[in-house]
Amino acid sequence: MSEQTPNPEPTNDSPIRTNWAKLHLWQMQPVRDVLLALGLILIFIIGQKISVVTVPLILAIMLAYLFEPVIVWAMRKFRVSRRSCVIGIIASVVLLIIIPAIVATSFGVAQLAMFTSKSAHSITSVSEALNPDGDPELARQTLTNETSGPWVWIYDQILLSQAQSDESSLIGDAMGSAIEWIDENQTQVATTATGVGVGMLKRGLSFIGAVFGLGFLGFLTAFFFFFVSTEWIQFKQFSAGLLPDKNRDRIIDLLQKFDAVISGFIRGRITIAFIQAIVFSIGFFAIGVPGAFLLGPLVAILSIVPYLALVGVPIAVSLLWLQGYDDFRGIWWWAVGAPVVLYFLGQALDDYVWTPLIQGKSTGMDTPTILFASLAGGALFGVFGLLIAIPLAACAKILIQEIFWPRFKEWAEGRAADPLPIED
Repeated sequence: MSEQTPNPEPTNDSPIRTNWAKLHLWQMQPVRDVLLALGLILIFIIGQKISVVTVPLILAIMLAYLFEPVIVWAMRKFRVSRRSCVIGIIASVVLLIIIPAIVATSFGVAQLAMFTSKSAHSITSVSEALNPDGDPELARQTLTNETSGPWVWIYDQILLSQAQSDESSLIGDAMGSAIEWIDENQTQVATTATGVGVGMLKRGLSFIGAVFGLGFLGFLTAFFFFFVSTEWIQFKQFSAGLLPDKNRDRIIDLLQKFDAVISGFIRGRITIAFIQAIVFSIGFFAIGVPGAFLLGPLVAILSIVPYLALVGVPIAVSLLWLQGYDDFRGIWWWAVGAPVVLYFLGQALDDYVWTPLIQGKSTGMDTPTILFASLAGGALFGVFGLLIAIPLAACAKILIQEIFWPRFKEWAEGRAADPLPIED
């Protein structure tokens, strides 16, 4: 009987053959890649659907990340525990930010309510003055006594467009369309003006509901922030423990670069936006814009994306002009020039004061990247997407620069067979 030859051991030179028939679907690398991508998409979809919880949680993590240097400094400076520092930060935010913001918002809402009521009354007065059976001069005098200058100007332009109906002009066409609409919808205009009180009541109730919703959001954010901040060190250790041993040093190096970009943007831009909210709110109030303490924070939030605060200029010009002040604030050059000057002043402070002092050197997040990431994140996942869009864009940009682009260049120059960083 011949002796059987044992199966040769596989060597490094002989490739290991995979028996695909005995593998489960999730053991195949292409299928696992697809499942991983679908899993990430599913996480984002679920996070958007339960945004009532995920948004406060993400805000809490971002705030814990934002305030971590402050907590460490306070612990060393005052020799207090981390828990005491976190409680002190929450109390300071409530006393110095939340309460003043509530007061300012209430004042701004009251201003806008008065502005809306006045505008509705002015629209009704213009509609009544345009009665074709009445005396235009008497109607104009009555309108002058009841409303402000801008609405009298609108009335004059409508009459002018009627008198010059055969001539084509921008103002004539616009005012002609306006008078045609008012004539065809006089009943609707009167009904709308009559129902302003009911509408304001409904808006007031909606505002109260929104306030309670924001209050609940703030409570959940503070709740999560307290526990995340007090356990921040354990949170970082737990996250580090999830890193694989292979390429750990490389991953840590990339995470440090992520931290440099994200912290520079988040800590810098959000801090600057908070300062800009104060600057624009006081500025709009000083030049007489209605709802200044609502428009100011809105413009400051938009200023997180560089130069996007410019959107607030036409809004401020329109509100200031329609307010119809009797003093110099009612003159056209003030209505146009004051908001423009305020915007450029705020932008100059951002570019030459706040950014160098607070944000420091460039974070590598250019304007097109920030704008695209913000719009894409908001369009796909709403507020949840807005919160995670810019950090994800920063991380993706670093991954492309540090990993994918060098491998692609090696492949393009013939120094690598595969441009994808599958193996080292």
